[in-house]
Amino acid sequence: MGIVRRGPGSRGCAQRGRTRRFAAAVLAVAAVVGGVITNGSGAARAIPEYTDPNLVTTLRCDSANPLPGPTIPIHVDVFNQIPFPADGLPGPAISLIASNRAQPAILDYTIEVRVSWRNLASGRSGTVTVPTRARTVTWQVDLHPGPGPVAFTIRQKIGVMAFVPMVGATTSTCAGRATA
Repeated sequence: MGIVRRGPGSRGCAQRGRTRRFAAAVLAVAAVVGGVITNGSGAARAIPEYTDPNLVTTLRCDSANPLPGPTIPIHVDVFNQIPFPADGLPGPAISLIASNRAQPAILDYTIEVRVSWRNLASGRSGTVTVPTRARTVTWQVDLHPGPGPVAFTIRQKIGVMAFVPMVGATTSTCAGRATA
């Protein structure tokens, strides 16, 4: 048994390796240039351009504090014409986003929000319930009522997480309207 050489001396393997590396480099450059041309011209985009949602109004839906302290000021922003709602269902939708600008409490809040809605044009109605646990009172509810004016009622139940949820729970109710 001996060593079998192919081509003139041992240069055949080295020559093929250089050729392959050169071909790979040419393909890589072509791919980069092709990608720059395609993305630069705006011909192909993977991410759709989102339209900004319409802020309809901001509701005040304050609640008593389950901890000793002042009332919790809760601002609920009402948006309509949401093309891609956070719940993953097809749009358009009405989105209610609540926020509390106060300092976070020592314990977590446990929040249960129930929104009852009625489409005044079609008569459709429904209820959405969202449980939340957070350091401040925040939540988001997406409504899918169909086109037309919609009246909704927000019922918040807010408690503290102290080994078990909803310790010292308080409730509050507010209402609003938006057009879907």
